[in-house]
Amino acid sequence: MNKIRTFLLWLLSMTCIIIFVGGCATTMKLQYSKPSFKEMNKGTIYVVIDDQRPPEEGGNDPTRVGTIRNNFGMPFALRASAAREPSKVIKQMASDCLKAAGYKVAGRSDSSGELHLMLQSFWSDGYQHNRIWTKIAMELRKDKNSPPAWEHIVESNMGATWTVGYGPFNKGINRMLEDVKSKMIAAFKDQQFQESLESL
Repeated sequence: MNKIRTFLLWLLSMTCIIIFVGGCATTMKLQYSKPSFKEMNKGTIYVVIDDQRPPEEGGNDPTRVGTIRNNFGMPFALRASAAREPSKVIKQMASDCLKAAGYKVAGRSDSSGELHLMLQSFWSDGYQHNRIWTKIAMELRKDKNSPPAWEHIVESNMGATWTVGYGPFNKGINRMLEDVKSKMIAAFKDQQFQESLESL
């Protein structure tokens, strides 16, 4: 009887450890489909990003993208890889969207304009059904010290229901990225954006 009890305690302990370690190691694969580029040369823009997320929502850990709770209510961190943390993904996405709208992206700041991105939110939180949201403020400037000639905010909010594994959250985050991408392209194709760049 003692052997059975010892085995059951060991099995329960191992299960808890697996659940805990598995949750802690959860890595989201942040990705979006690259838009097609147009060679229209509407101008050249340098892209700058400032990660302004609150400390408890990724500000203290740039790879952190949210929190998920298991069936026992235990919270686990959702993270992206260091190479694909939100600020890096959003900066690359903005560059791709500018190219899709007909602009060139500069590797240095001595171009005709600078697009400043302020990542204010990129987070997922909840239990069973999660909300996944992001907010990015964008400003077109001559340089970092000049006033903005153009301002725009991109926001997205998606839902994800936990069925099994962490796939639903990853799909929810990537659906959100696709939504942000389409909104960015629309903003950069707007005539007001073009006119603001020409005014710099």
